[in-house]
Amino acid sequence: MRTGKLNADDQAGAGNSVSYSDHLEDKGMNSNHWTAQWIWAAGTAGHSDVFVEARKAFDMDELAGRAQIRISANQSYKLYLNGDMIGRGPAPSDLAWMSYDVYEVADRLIAGKNVLAVVANNFGEEAIVTKQLQGPGGLICQLDLYGRDGGGCSSPIRSIASGADWKCRRSNRWKRASRLHLWGGFREIYDASEEDGWETAAYDDASWPWAEAVAAAEQQDSPWPRLLPREIPFLRSTLVRPAAIIAAEPYRGSLSSPEALLADARTTGEMTMDASVPGSLPQVTYDFGSEVVGYPRLEVYAEEGGVLQLFCGESLEMTLTDTFLLRQGVNRLTSYGRRAFRFMKAAAMGTPAPLQVRRLEVEFVHYPYSGEASFRCSDERLSRIWETGRYTTLVNSQSHFEDCPYREAALWVADAVVMAKVVYQISDDPALVRKSLMQGARIQNEDGSIPGTGPQRNPFMLPDFCAHWLFGVWEYYAYSGDRAFLEELWPGVLRLAEWFAAQEDESGLFARADREGWWCFIDWSEDIERKDRVTALSCFYYKFLITVAAIASELNETEREAKLRGQASCLRNSIRALLRVAGSAVYADCMTDEGVSSSVTAQTNFAAAWSGVMDDPEVSLFIEDYYLAGKLPPIRGAFFYHIVLETLFRYHYAEEAVRFIRDYWGAMLDRGATTWWETFDPSQPFPTIPSPYLGHTPTYLQDSVPVSLSHGWGASPTYLLSRELLGVNMSAAGIAGVILQPVAVRGIEWVEGVVPTVRGDVRSEWRRGEDGSLRYEAVLPNGLSWTTVGLEDVEVTEEEGCVRVTGRMQPADRLTNVSQARL
Repeated sequence: MRTGKLNADDQAGAGNSVSYSDHLEDKGMNSNHWTAQWIWAAGTAGHSDVFVEARKAFDMDELAGRAQIRISANQSYKLYLNGDMIGRGPAPSDLAWMSYDVYEVADRLIAGKNVLAVVANNFGEEAIVTKQLQGPGGLICQLDLYGRDGGGCSSPIRSIASGADWKCRRSNRWKRASRLHLWGGFREIYDASEEDGWETAAYDDASWPWAEAVAAAEQQDSPWPRLLPREIPFLRSTLVRPAAIIAAEPYRGSLSSPEALLADARTTGEMTMDASVPGSLPQVTYDFGSEVVGYPRLEVYAEEGGVLQLFCGESLEMTLTDTFLLRQGVNRLTSYGRRAFRFMKAAAMGTPAPLQVRRLEVEFVHYPYSGEASFRCSDERLSRIWETGRYTTLVNSQSHFEDCPYREAALWVADAVVMAKVVYQISDDPALVRKSLMQGARIQNEDGSIPGTGPQRNPFMLPDFCAHWLFGVWEYYAYSGDRAFLEELWPGVLRLAEWFAAQEDESGLFARADREGWWCFIDWSEDIERKDRVTALSCFYYKFLITVAAIASELNETEREAKLRGQASCLRNSIRALLRVAGSAVYADCMTDEGVSSSVTAQTNFAAAWSGVMDDPEVSLFIEDYYLAGKLPPIRGAFFYHIVLETLFRYHYAEEAVRFIRDYWGAMLDRGATTWWETFDPSQPFPTIPSPYLGHTPTYLQDSVPVSLSHGWGASPTYLLSRELLGVNMSAAGIAGVILQPVAVRGIEWVEGVVPTVRGDVRSEWRRGEDGSLRYEAVLPNGLSWTTVGLEDVEVTEEEGCVRVTGRMQPADRLTNVSQARL
């Protein structure tokens, strides 16, 4: 084993830790001083899908040295200054922890009359599956003007703050529309003829009603008692055009030049759509190549008006999302709400004269990760799998980790934890991980449990997700070394530990997991029996106690650490004594007062192996005699495979792990996946397109969206291929340095790639020689801590700005073998 230089400043997260309290004030500004009030349009309380437009005109005799806008809304806003769009937001959050955005706008102000204008939307009070988008309508906006000295720490010389002196009306541009689905918001019917230039300073708002002040800023009796500055950068925005045409059908009308709008169009041009024949419906379906998340943007010239509709879908089973009622002349159109899709259909109707579609693109938005990671190997299929997982994680990285951007865009704990592991291997920026974990802490229940989803408080109780959240907290700390984060969450971690302790039976097992109102998830599978004392939950509880003990050690709470480790040891003994199938090395799914269940599944036993409940020889026995022998029901969901694959790699079943990656995720590629699906059973017949379940669920039997085709919880091969095959393990970079531990498997001749770190890129590769020898090389930036494991004949040379590490690899051997296990 070779180790590089290690000191506190070399940790991966050094200099990047920010405590939650640090966010309470903006840098040098009096950000916690609000004179603005929350406002809304009078007479709209209790209404659904309300769009309001608010504005405030003001004069400036001389320009400010610095001008800063702070703004938030429940649930969303678009901000304009003097007719120019400044931004949209805010980041979704719990009502008790509302996020606000900050914009520097001094260069946008002019001498004379200026106007602040905001359009905001509120979902309303209709039912929504995930219990998100709750609370009344409200927006708050404050422009602070500072003198020529730039502001510094001084108070603003003037503030333009939302209140009852603002004008505010319910918008006439959006008409009442139906719901998209029960997990999300509404379709949009937008009337472009109602555009009247209200965002500009020249507009006369004398006839507008006054705004209704609904709450003061940062008051405990307000629906929004706190205002927190944005914790992550604004999302990156890229304009994307369609890659291909699936179909172009005139349907009694006419079409020309639909290819002019493609990304690779040889010449610029426009598409003509003529729906002047009564009953005609010309339409074009475009393929963007893979899922995009963002805002469709079109420029349409309509000589006599007409209607243009957009249908979007992750598959060709698309749904109507936007209806634009066109005005005469040029229409510059965009959806207010965010869309997520691969396929888009544009359809025209009722056009007295042909439409000229001059532009059709999507403002693709996602978290602005830094660093350029890569992975390539001699097996092109694995390279594609790595890239698909990277892209799936990117698509689901928005203002928080989303489990699926189309269906619900919620912050599910387990999804976030898997995607965080991907981030550690593809970027040097873990801020989105930190924020997503922090949002779970902010909605911690009074009893200490963590809701299964967010970011808004909700009743979803998934007991295993409580453990996964804690695993994510520790993994973030191990990667980043962000001690302030750990210290801040420690009281909440202890409350969660108390909650777990309250679920114990007399033997210490996690009991009554099947109680009403709970969802004992474990995995998307009907094979697992989940009654009373569920084995996987007790295994996760054991790993939870060991992890809390590790945190206590980091925080120098030695007595608490010892107590936790003792508690964990007792629990492990109970699991091994009570939940194992008699005369075997495997565990039953659960136990009731009637005894141990007859159901034995791979998920339960991988939970026991992964958590450390099984001894090492028992793990090998389970894997070889049960799992690889095909004696257990197959795992059909991509989520749980991160536990399976981590266990296989840990116990030196790398070849089997790579085979599962090639077979399972490769089968998705074979069936057309460009982002990973929420569930997939490769044993099912080849699917019939289109269907969101790709043939595995009859979606026509329910009026909803049962499954996602872009689910980040299935991206585990990306971090594991970088961590194991490439051999650059970032999982403990913040506390122990980067671990260089490449794994060679048969059939792979070479691997190369890049893993970004805060010190610079780590470039790694290995190649198999003609004589079968395996040579490894890694180039690391100076100052980065590192350790090698399993390399022989290691040589280290220092070069300008970097360190080169070379060595000889050996094929991985089994940690144990079955004969040893049977002893």
